[in-house]
This record gives sequence, C-alpha cells and structure tokens, in this order.
Amino acid sequence: MSVTLDLYQLKNLCMDMASLGAANFLKEIQPVKDLISQREAYRQFGEARVKRWKSQQRVSTERNGSQRGCKVLYSRAELMAVDKSEKLNQYINH
Repeated sequence: MSVTLDLYQLKNLCMDMASLGAANFLKEIQPVKDLISQREAYRQFGEARVKRWKSQQRVSTERNGSQRGCKVLYSRAELMAVDKSEKLNQYINH
C-alpha cells in the first residue's frame, strides 16, 4: 500500500511529530508540568473527544488526591499522542 502526501500535509505531519516529541521530553524531565486538569483537556482537545478517548481507554487519568472532589488530571503528552495518531490515521486512510 502506498501513501501519498502533498508537501503541506508532510510539513504539518513533521511539525506535529516534533511537538509530540517535545511534549514527551517535558514529561520525562518534569512529569508534574505534563499534567493538565480535565477542564483544560476539554478546552484544548474537545470534551467529546476526550470522553471518547477515555471510554476507549486510550488515555488514563489520575486524581489530585484521594477524596471524591479532587481534580482529574490528564497527561498532555498522552492526549497529544492520541490526537496526532487520529490525524495521521486520516492522512493514511483518507
């Protein structure tokens, strides 16, 4: 199977992978700065998409504490990876 991308798509793909690499590097160096709140995840990636990814177990969450009302936190790098993989899937299977 051959995949053909125009120059614009290839440029965007390279930029997306570079930003994903930077996010993963930040996650390794400073794990706390990688975590974002559920509200921020919804704002950046869309509430419906984040909920779908969570229900499909593509992303994991952690809580800020042990009580019920504690913040739900997501890994920005993990969210970006799922987002970029969906975009890449569109390029390949379009």
